[in-house]
Amino acid sequence: MNIKSISIKNFRNFSDFSIDFSKGFQTIIGENNIGKSNLYWAIRLILDRDLSYNARNLDIKDFHGFKKEVTIDDHVIISIELYSENLASFPTFHSFKTSDTTARITYLFAHKSKFIEDDDVPEKIELSQFKWQLFGSGNSLEIEDILTLHSIRFSDLDGINLYYINAFRNINSDLHGSTKSLLSKYCQSRTDTETELESVKTILKKSSTELNNLDFIPDIAENIQQKGQSIAGQYFSFPISISFLSNYDIDAWSQLNLYFSPEEGNNVPIQTLGLGQKNILYLSLFIAELENSSNKHEINILLIEEPEAHLHPQLQKILFSNLNDLKTTQVFMTSHSTHIASDCDYKNLNILFRNVNKEVKSFSPFKDGLLSPRENLLLKRYLDATRSEMFFASAIIYVEGVGEQFIIPSIAKEVFKINLTEHNISVIPIHSRYFDPYLKIVQNNNLEIPAVAIIDGDEDELEDEEESTTAIENAKTLEVVDRVLVSSGTKTLEIDLFPKAEINSSYLKGCFENLGHKKSYENLISATKDNPELWETELIKRIDNTVIKGRFAQELSLLIDKDFIVPAYINTAISHIAKCKNISI
Repeated sequence: MNIKSISIKNFRNFSDFSIDFSKGFQTIIGENNIGKSNLYWAIRLILDRDLSYNARNLDIKDFHGFKKEVTIDDHVIISIELYSENLASFPTFHSFKTSDTTARITYLFAHKSKFIEDDDVPEKIELSQFKWQLFGSGNSLEIEDILTLHSIRFSDLDGINLYYINAFRNINSDLHGSTKSLLSKYCQSRTDTETELESVKTILKKSSTELNNLDFIPDIAENIQQKGQSIAGQYFSFPISISFLSNYDIDAWSQLNLYFSPEEGNNVPIQTLGLGQKNILYLSLFIAELENSSNKHEINILLIEEPEAHLHPQLQKILFSNLNDLKTTQVFMTSHSTHIASDCDYKNLNILFRNVNKEVKSFSPFKDGLLSPRENLLLKRYLDATRSEMFFASAIIYVEGVGEQFIIPSIAKEVFKINLTEHNISVIPIHSRYFDPYLKIVQNNNLEIPAVAIIDGDEDELEDEEESTTAIENAKTLEVVDRVLVSSGTKTLEIDLFPKAEINSSYLKGCFENLGHKKSYENLISATKDNPELWETELIKRIDNTVIKGRFAQELSLLIDKDFIVPAYINTAISHIAKCKNISI
């Protein structure tokens, strides 16, 4: 069984939010303060049996819109739909079934008069008059329909095991040292734990006997006890002993400690390890115990916040891969890591974003029907650690290659006074002219954020009577009014930036000279002075073969200032993004 979908109304930064999940491991990504932790808290309000009754009561700040006071009609709805092809094998879930394969649990927080028919409504509405309740079954998310459903109790949730690992866990204390430590719980979860416990106890008893045979140990215990009597008096003091073992069997496991062992016989305290290594150890123990404890007719759900903390990229990917292989547990993982996002199982990548109306929505870039199988494969291979940045952006400028990637941010900053990074606007090179898969991502009902595709015009490639290339025509069919724009140039980037020897000439000269090709620039000017029709050919020949495009673009990005003459199509593109983002230029 797994969580199939979650719907949320009026909770924190979620106004009217829904997210669908596929089976298995789920990665949830998005920019900071988008609501990833809020989504986890919403899940916990329903499924976490360790939360107290009072912990499920909301504060006024938990209502959407940062309310200062509540009204009789204010309410919060959180609904989780569960799915299993073998739902009949989960007998405790029958009270909230909605079909042979689905079940639903809904949390409602509302004024108490909503729950009790004909209940008097007080003149002054206060938060203390609100209450929460869980309801089972039903498919409607309207409060009137939810109130007609039967309520459910915590006992109805038996068989649903929710575990939460936050980003600020105390790894040192959680690893070992108590009966509730991860090491102790893992030892208790092992198949032969009873036999193994007896072996540990035998050794500890023997060690305790040998310890107490030392002459000074009884003396230490007696001195401590005497000091206690002198402080608290005879009546309030109590007898003590020194040992490795109590009379409670479970305590034996807490005597075991984990050590870093760089070589045999050399045990170094775990505290000396880096945070990344301790994170791996923590998750390894947690998941090992969870897998050992799993029962056939139960559902295990694990919520992990930012497991990539303190891990370098390669280790992030290894961790991700291993979490992805869990069979008995549905794992949800929030992340800010582009490395994890780019390596995610494409079916299970979920993006939280704000649309142009500032509403938080969700989107899966590989949902069924969005892209063709070939486009899915193309996009998955493309999403390396750099390009997956688009899924954390609030607006996207798609470009063809590395030249635009260097130059567009410089033009935006120096000419338009827009720091794209500060506004979370990403320039994404796709390294081709095939923009279709990327523009499909930002269509309505998908990743609804502002976007523009900057495309070379390549007019030299046009056949007779053709007005634009096939790449431009196809891309323009995917424009979205007031949000997604395709802006095409005349020829190529370099020619459009320097269409004539007189336009932006000082910048062009500076690039050649700074890159050590002063003579090449002089030859360019000499060869075209009396033959201006050769300008484009001679320019591109030198940029491509002598200076090299990437180095040229990088150097030009350093030279651009407020006086740089910007081609019309780049001007249009940046102006479009600025307008969508309400940035003054």
